[in-house]
Amino acid sequence: MKTVNFIFGIHNHQPVGNFDRVIEDAYRRSYLPFIEVLEAFPDIHISLHYSGCLLEWLEEKHPEFIERIVSLVKRGNVEILSGGFYEPILAMIPERDRVGQIEMMNKYIKNRFGYVPEGLWLTERVWEPDLPRAISEAGIKYVAVDDYHFLSNGFFKDQLTGYFVTEDSGKKVGIFPISQDLRYAIPFKDPEFTVEYLKSYATEDGSICIVMADDGEKFGVWPGTYRTAYEEKWLERFFELLVDNKDWLKLRTFSEYYNTFSPRGRVYLPTASYFEMSEWSLPWKAGEKFSELIEEFSSSGRLDEIKPFLKGGMWRNFLSKYPESNWMQKKMLYLSDTLHALGRKNLSKYELARLREARKHLWRGMCNCAYWHGVFGGLYLPHLRDAIYNELIACEKIIRGLDKEGCDTVRKLDIDCDGREEIILCNEKFTVVVSPSRGGIIEELSFLEKKVNILNTMSRYREAYHSKLKQAQQVDESELSGSIHDILVSKEKDLDKYLYYDRYPRKMLVDHFIKPDVSLEGFVKGEYYEDSDFIGGGFSFRRRGKSIVLTRDGWVNWKRFGIKKVITIEKTGIFVEYTLENTDTKENSFRFGVEFNFAMSRGDSADAYYLTESGEISKKSLNFTGKLRNLKKVSILDESREFSVILDVGEPMEFWMFPVETVSISESGFEKVYQSSVVIPWLDVVLKPGCKRKIAYFLSIFTLS
Repeated sequence: MKTVNFIFGIHNHQPVGNFDRVIEDAYRRSYLPFIEVLEAFPDIHISLHYSGCLLEWLEEKHPEFIERIVSLVKRGNVEILSGGFYEPILAMIPERDRVGQIEMMNKYIKNRFGYVPEGLWLTERVWEPDLPRAISEAGIKYVAVDDYHFLSNGFFKDQLTGYFVTEDSGKKVGIFPISQDLRYAIPFKDPEFTVEYLKSYATEDGSICIVMADDGEKFGVWPGTYRTAYEEKWLERFFELLVDNKDWLKLRTFSEYYNTFSPRGRVYLPTASYFEMSEWSLPWKAGEKFSELIEEFSSSGRLDEIKPFLKGGMWRNFLSKYPESNWMQKKMLYLSDTLHALGRKNLSKYELARLREARKHLWRGMCNCAYWHGVFGGLYLPHLRDAIYNELIACEKIIRGLDKEGCDTVRKLDIDCDGREEIILCNEKFTVVVSPSRGGIIEELSFLEKKVNILNTMSRYREAYHSKLKQAQQVDESELSGSIHDILVSKEKDLDKYLYYDRYPRKMLVDHFIKPDVSLEGFVKGEYYEDSDFIGGGFSFRRRGKSIVLTRDGWVNWKRFGIKKVITIEKTGIFVEYTLENTDTKENSFRFGVEFNFAMSRGDSADAYYLTESGEISKKSLNFTGKLRNLKKVSILDESREFSVILDVGEPMEFWMFPVETVSISESGFEKVYQSSVVIPWLDVVLKPGCKRKIAYFLSIFTLS
């Protein structure tokens, strides 16, 4: 009889920092009902992976669920896959941390499930050719990647019927191709489709294997899938069909197949992820063109034929596409280097324990979700970025306590690896990073006590999918069905009216020179002219004690002009003194404003608001847009994170305030997301030739008692 082997793998994950209610909903709608169905089918062989982030949550909230998995493993038909414990993109972290995180997961699985894992779930299937070395060193025998990895390297689909062997520096690992056909069919097509598909691969020798491994959230969390999977009993019917055909359809785990059959051959795969990721990682213009090509070949019925030769971007493109992602990743690398350097010193038992605690925070800060953006919100979700900074700053705080030389210093370092140095000012309370080459802006302002980066901001970028926004319909989530890759809906009406794009980073000390007739509305939309070359211009810098002095000669209103700004880190915040100088032979008049961005809680949250000494606004939410005249000081309170920021300018100015809101996409459609609040104190200035004007800004940060 002709037979075929089928591997069914499920990966479950929730990001570090995701809302408790969101994870609980996923547990109720996906993780729990899936296992309840699986328990009724002892003949189903399945490979399961749960990320360490999710496992930690389950241990705290639902330890009884873990015990149910333990029982399934003991039953003998369930394999537990390893992985980087906190679900990092392995290619984006140092090799020592790759090995460490996998070994951490191996140890947990052995201790908790009584199972020694042989296989690894590769986060987002992001593959780079050097990965076998770390994977093998961590004791793992095989991984699974998408069939696209193979197809784009010259393979044909009918060759992808087992596993292959690859290596780096002689360290080898087995590698299974995952069928995209089945990823897109399960659970969106009738179960019979998958059974018939598998039957077409059955052979007399029975050595062929087809793999379907994908997100567990597609069974209950993705829009419409709870109804499909459980109310309409798709999963139960699927398992019944598999069991009914077990005479020719051999259900196996990865380990069962790997330990029974020989590899199909040796292979060397290119840098790749799944096909959709290659589209998402492209810059918007190339992304639009790529999407057009996909639609063109799909409508002509040639997509499967052409797809192996369609190459989009690689995952690391996100680090150049989004400076916010790159900054987090490079801070993480910097902390990893610092931590491991400390580990080589002669430390006490207490210090070693603190170092292990710092390492855990570092590894949690490597969780992949906030570093990229595709059909899921990812990088655009402030609470996920905030969670990463929370972990990285917690690590930094411990390191600062162990490495006294790193406290109260001013250092030069190209932290973001762009070939230009940043200046790091730090004391026991704050880390301030200034980028002289990017307009002398403050790039990061971390408040160590609350483990928060007040400049965890996000600029408004043009995205390839924005061109499809007008086609999106507003429907109730309960009406949605099908793959998230095919959904084109909007959570709000008229979101296309919010498509504004920033020409500069939303940070602090962004220097604006505009004409008096520029309106607040035009400024918010970016529909105005900047009458200088100081935004993004390179500043010279020098150290002066615990301060840095930034200077630049440029132009304002096409007249020669100079700026000096002195930034000093103090115990309660930062003090900045500006000196504006007209170096031209003619008088110069303009409106001057310094932009401050504050990444606080949600813009519509009752726990985060503005206060002013004049009482003109009191507890005004951070999505407030407006002007306040003759103001010297404004406070921003964030009660949920228990800190406040006070901006004091010392003299009456006109303050403009407005939120930065992005339009991005998530698994349930297009949405508007609050990113930060902008505060700009404006002054009308007239300077005669050779004259100067000094302006002082004091930003103080306090813990709310």
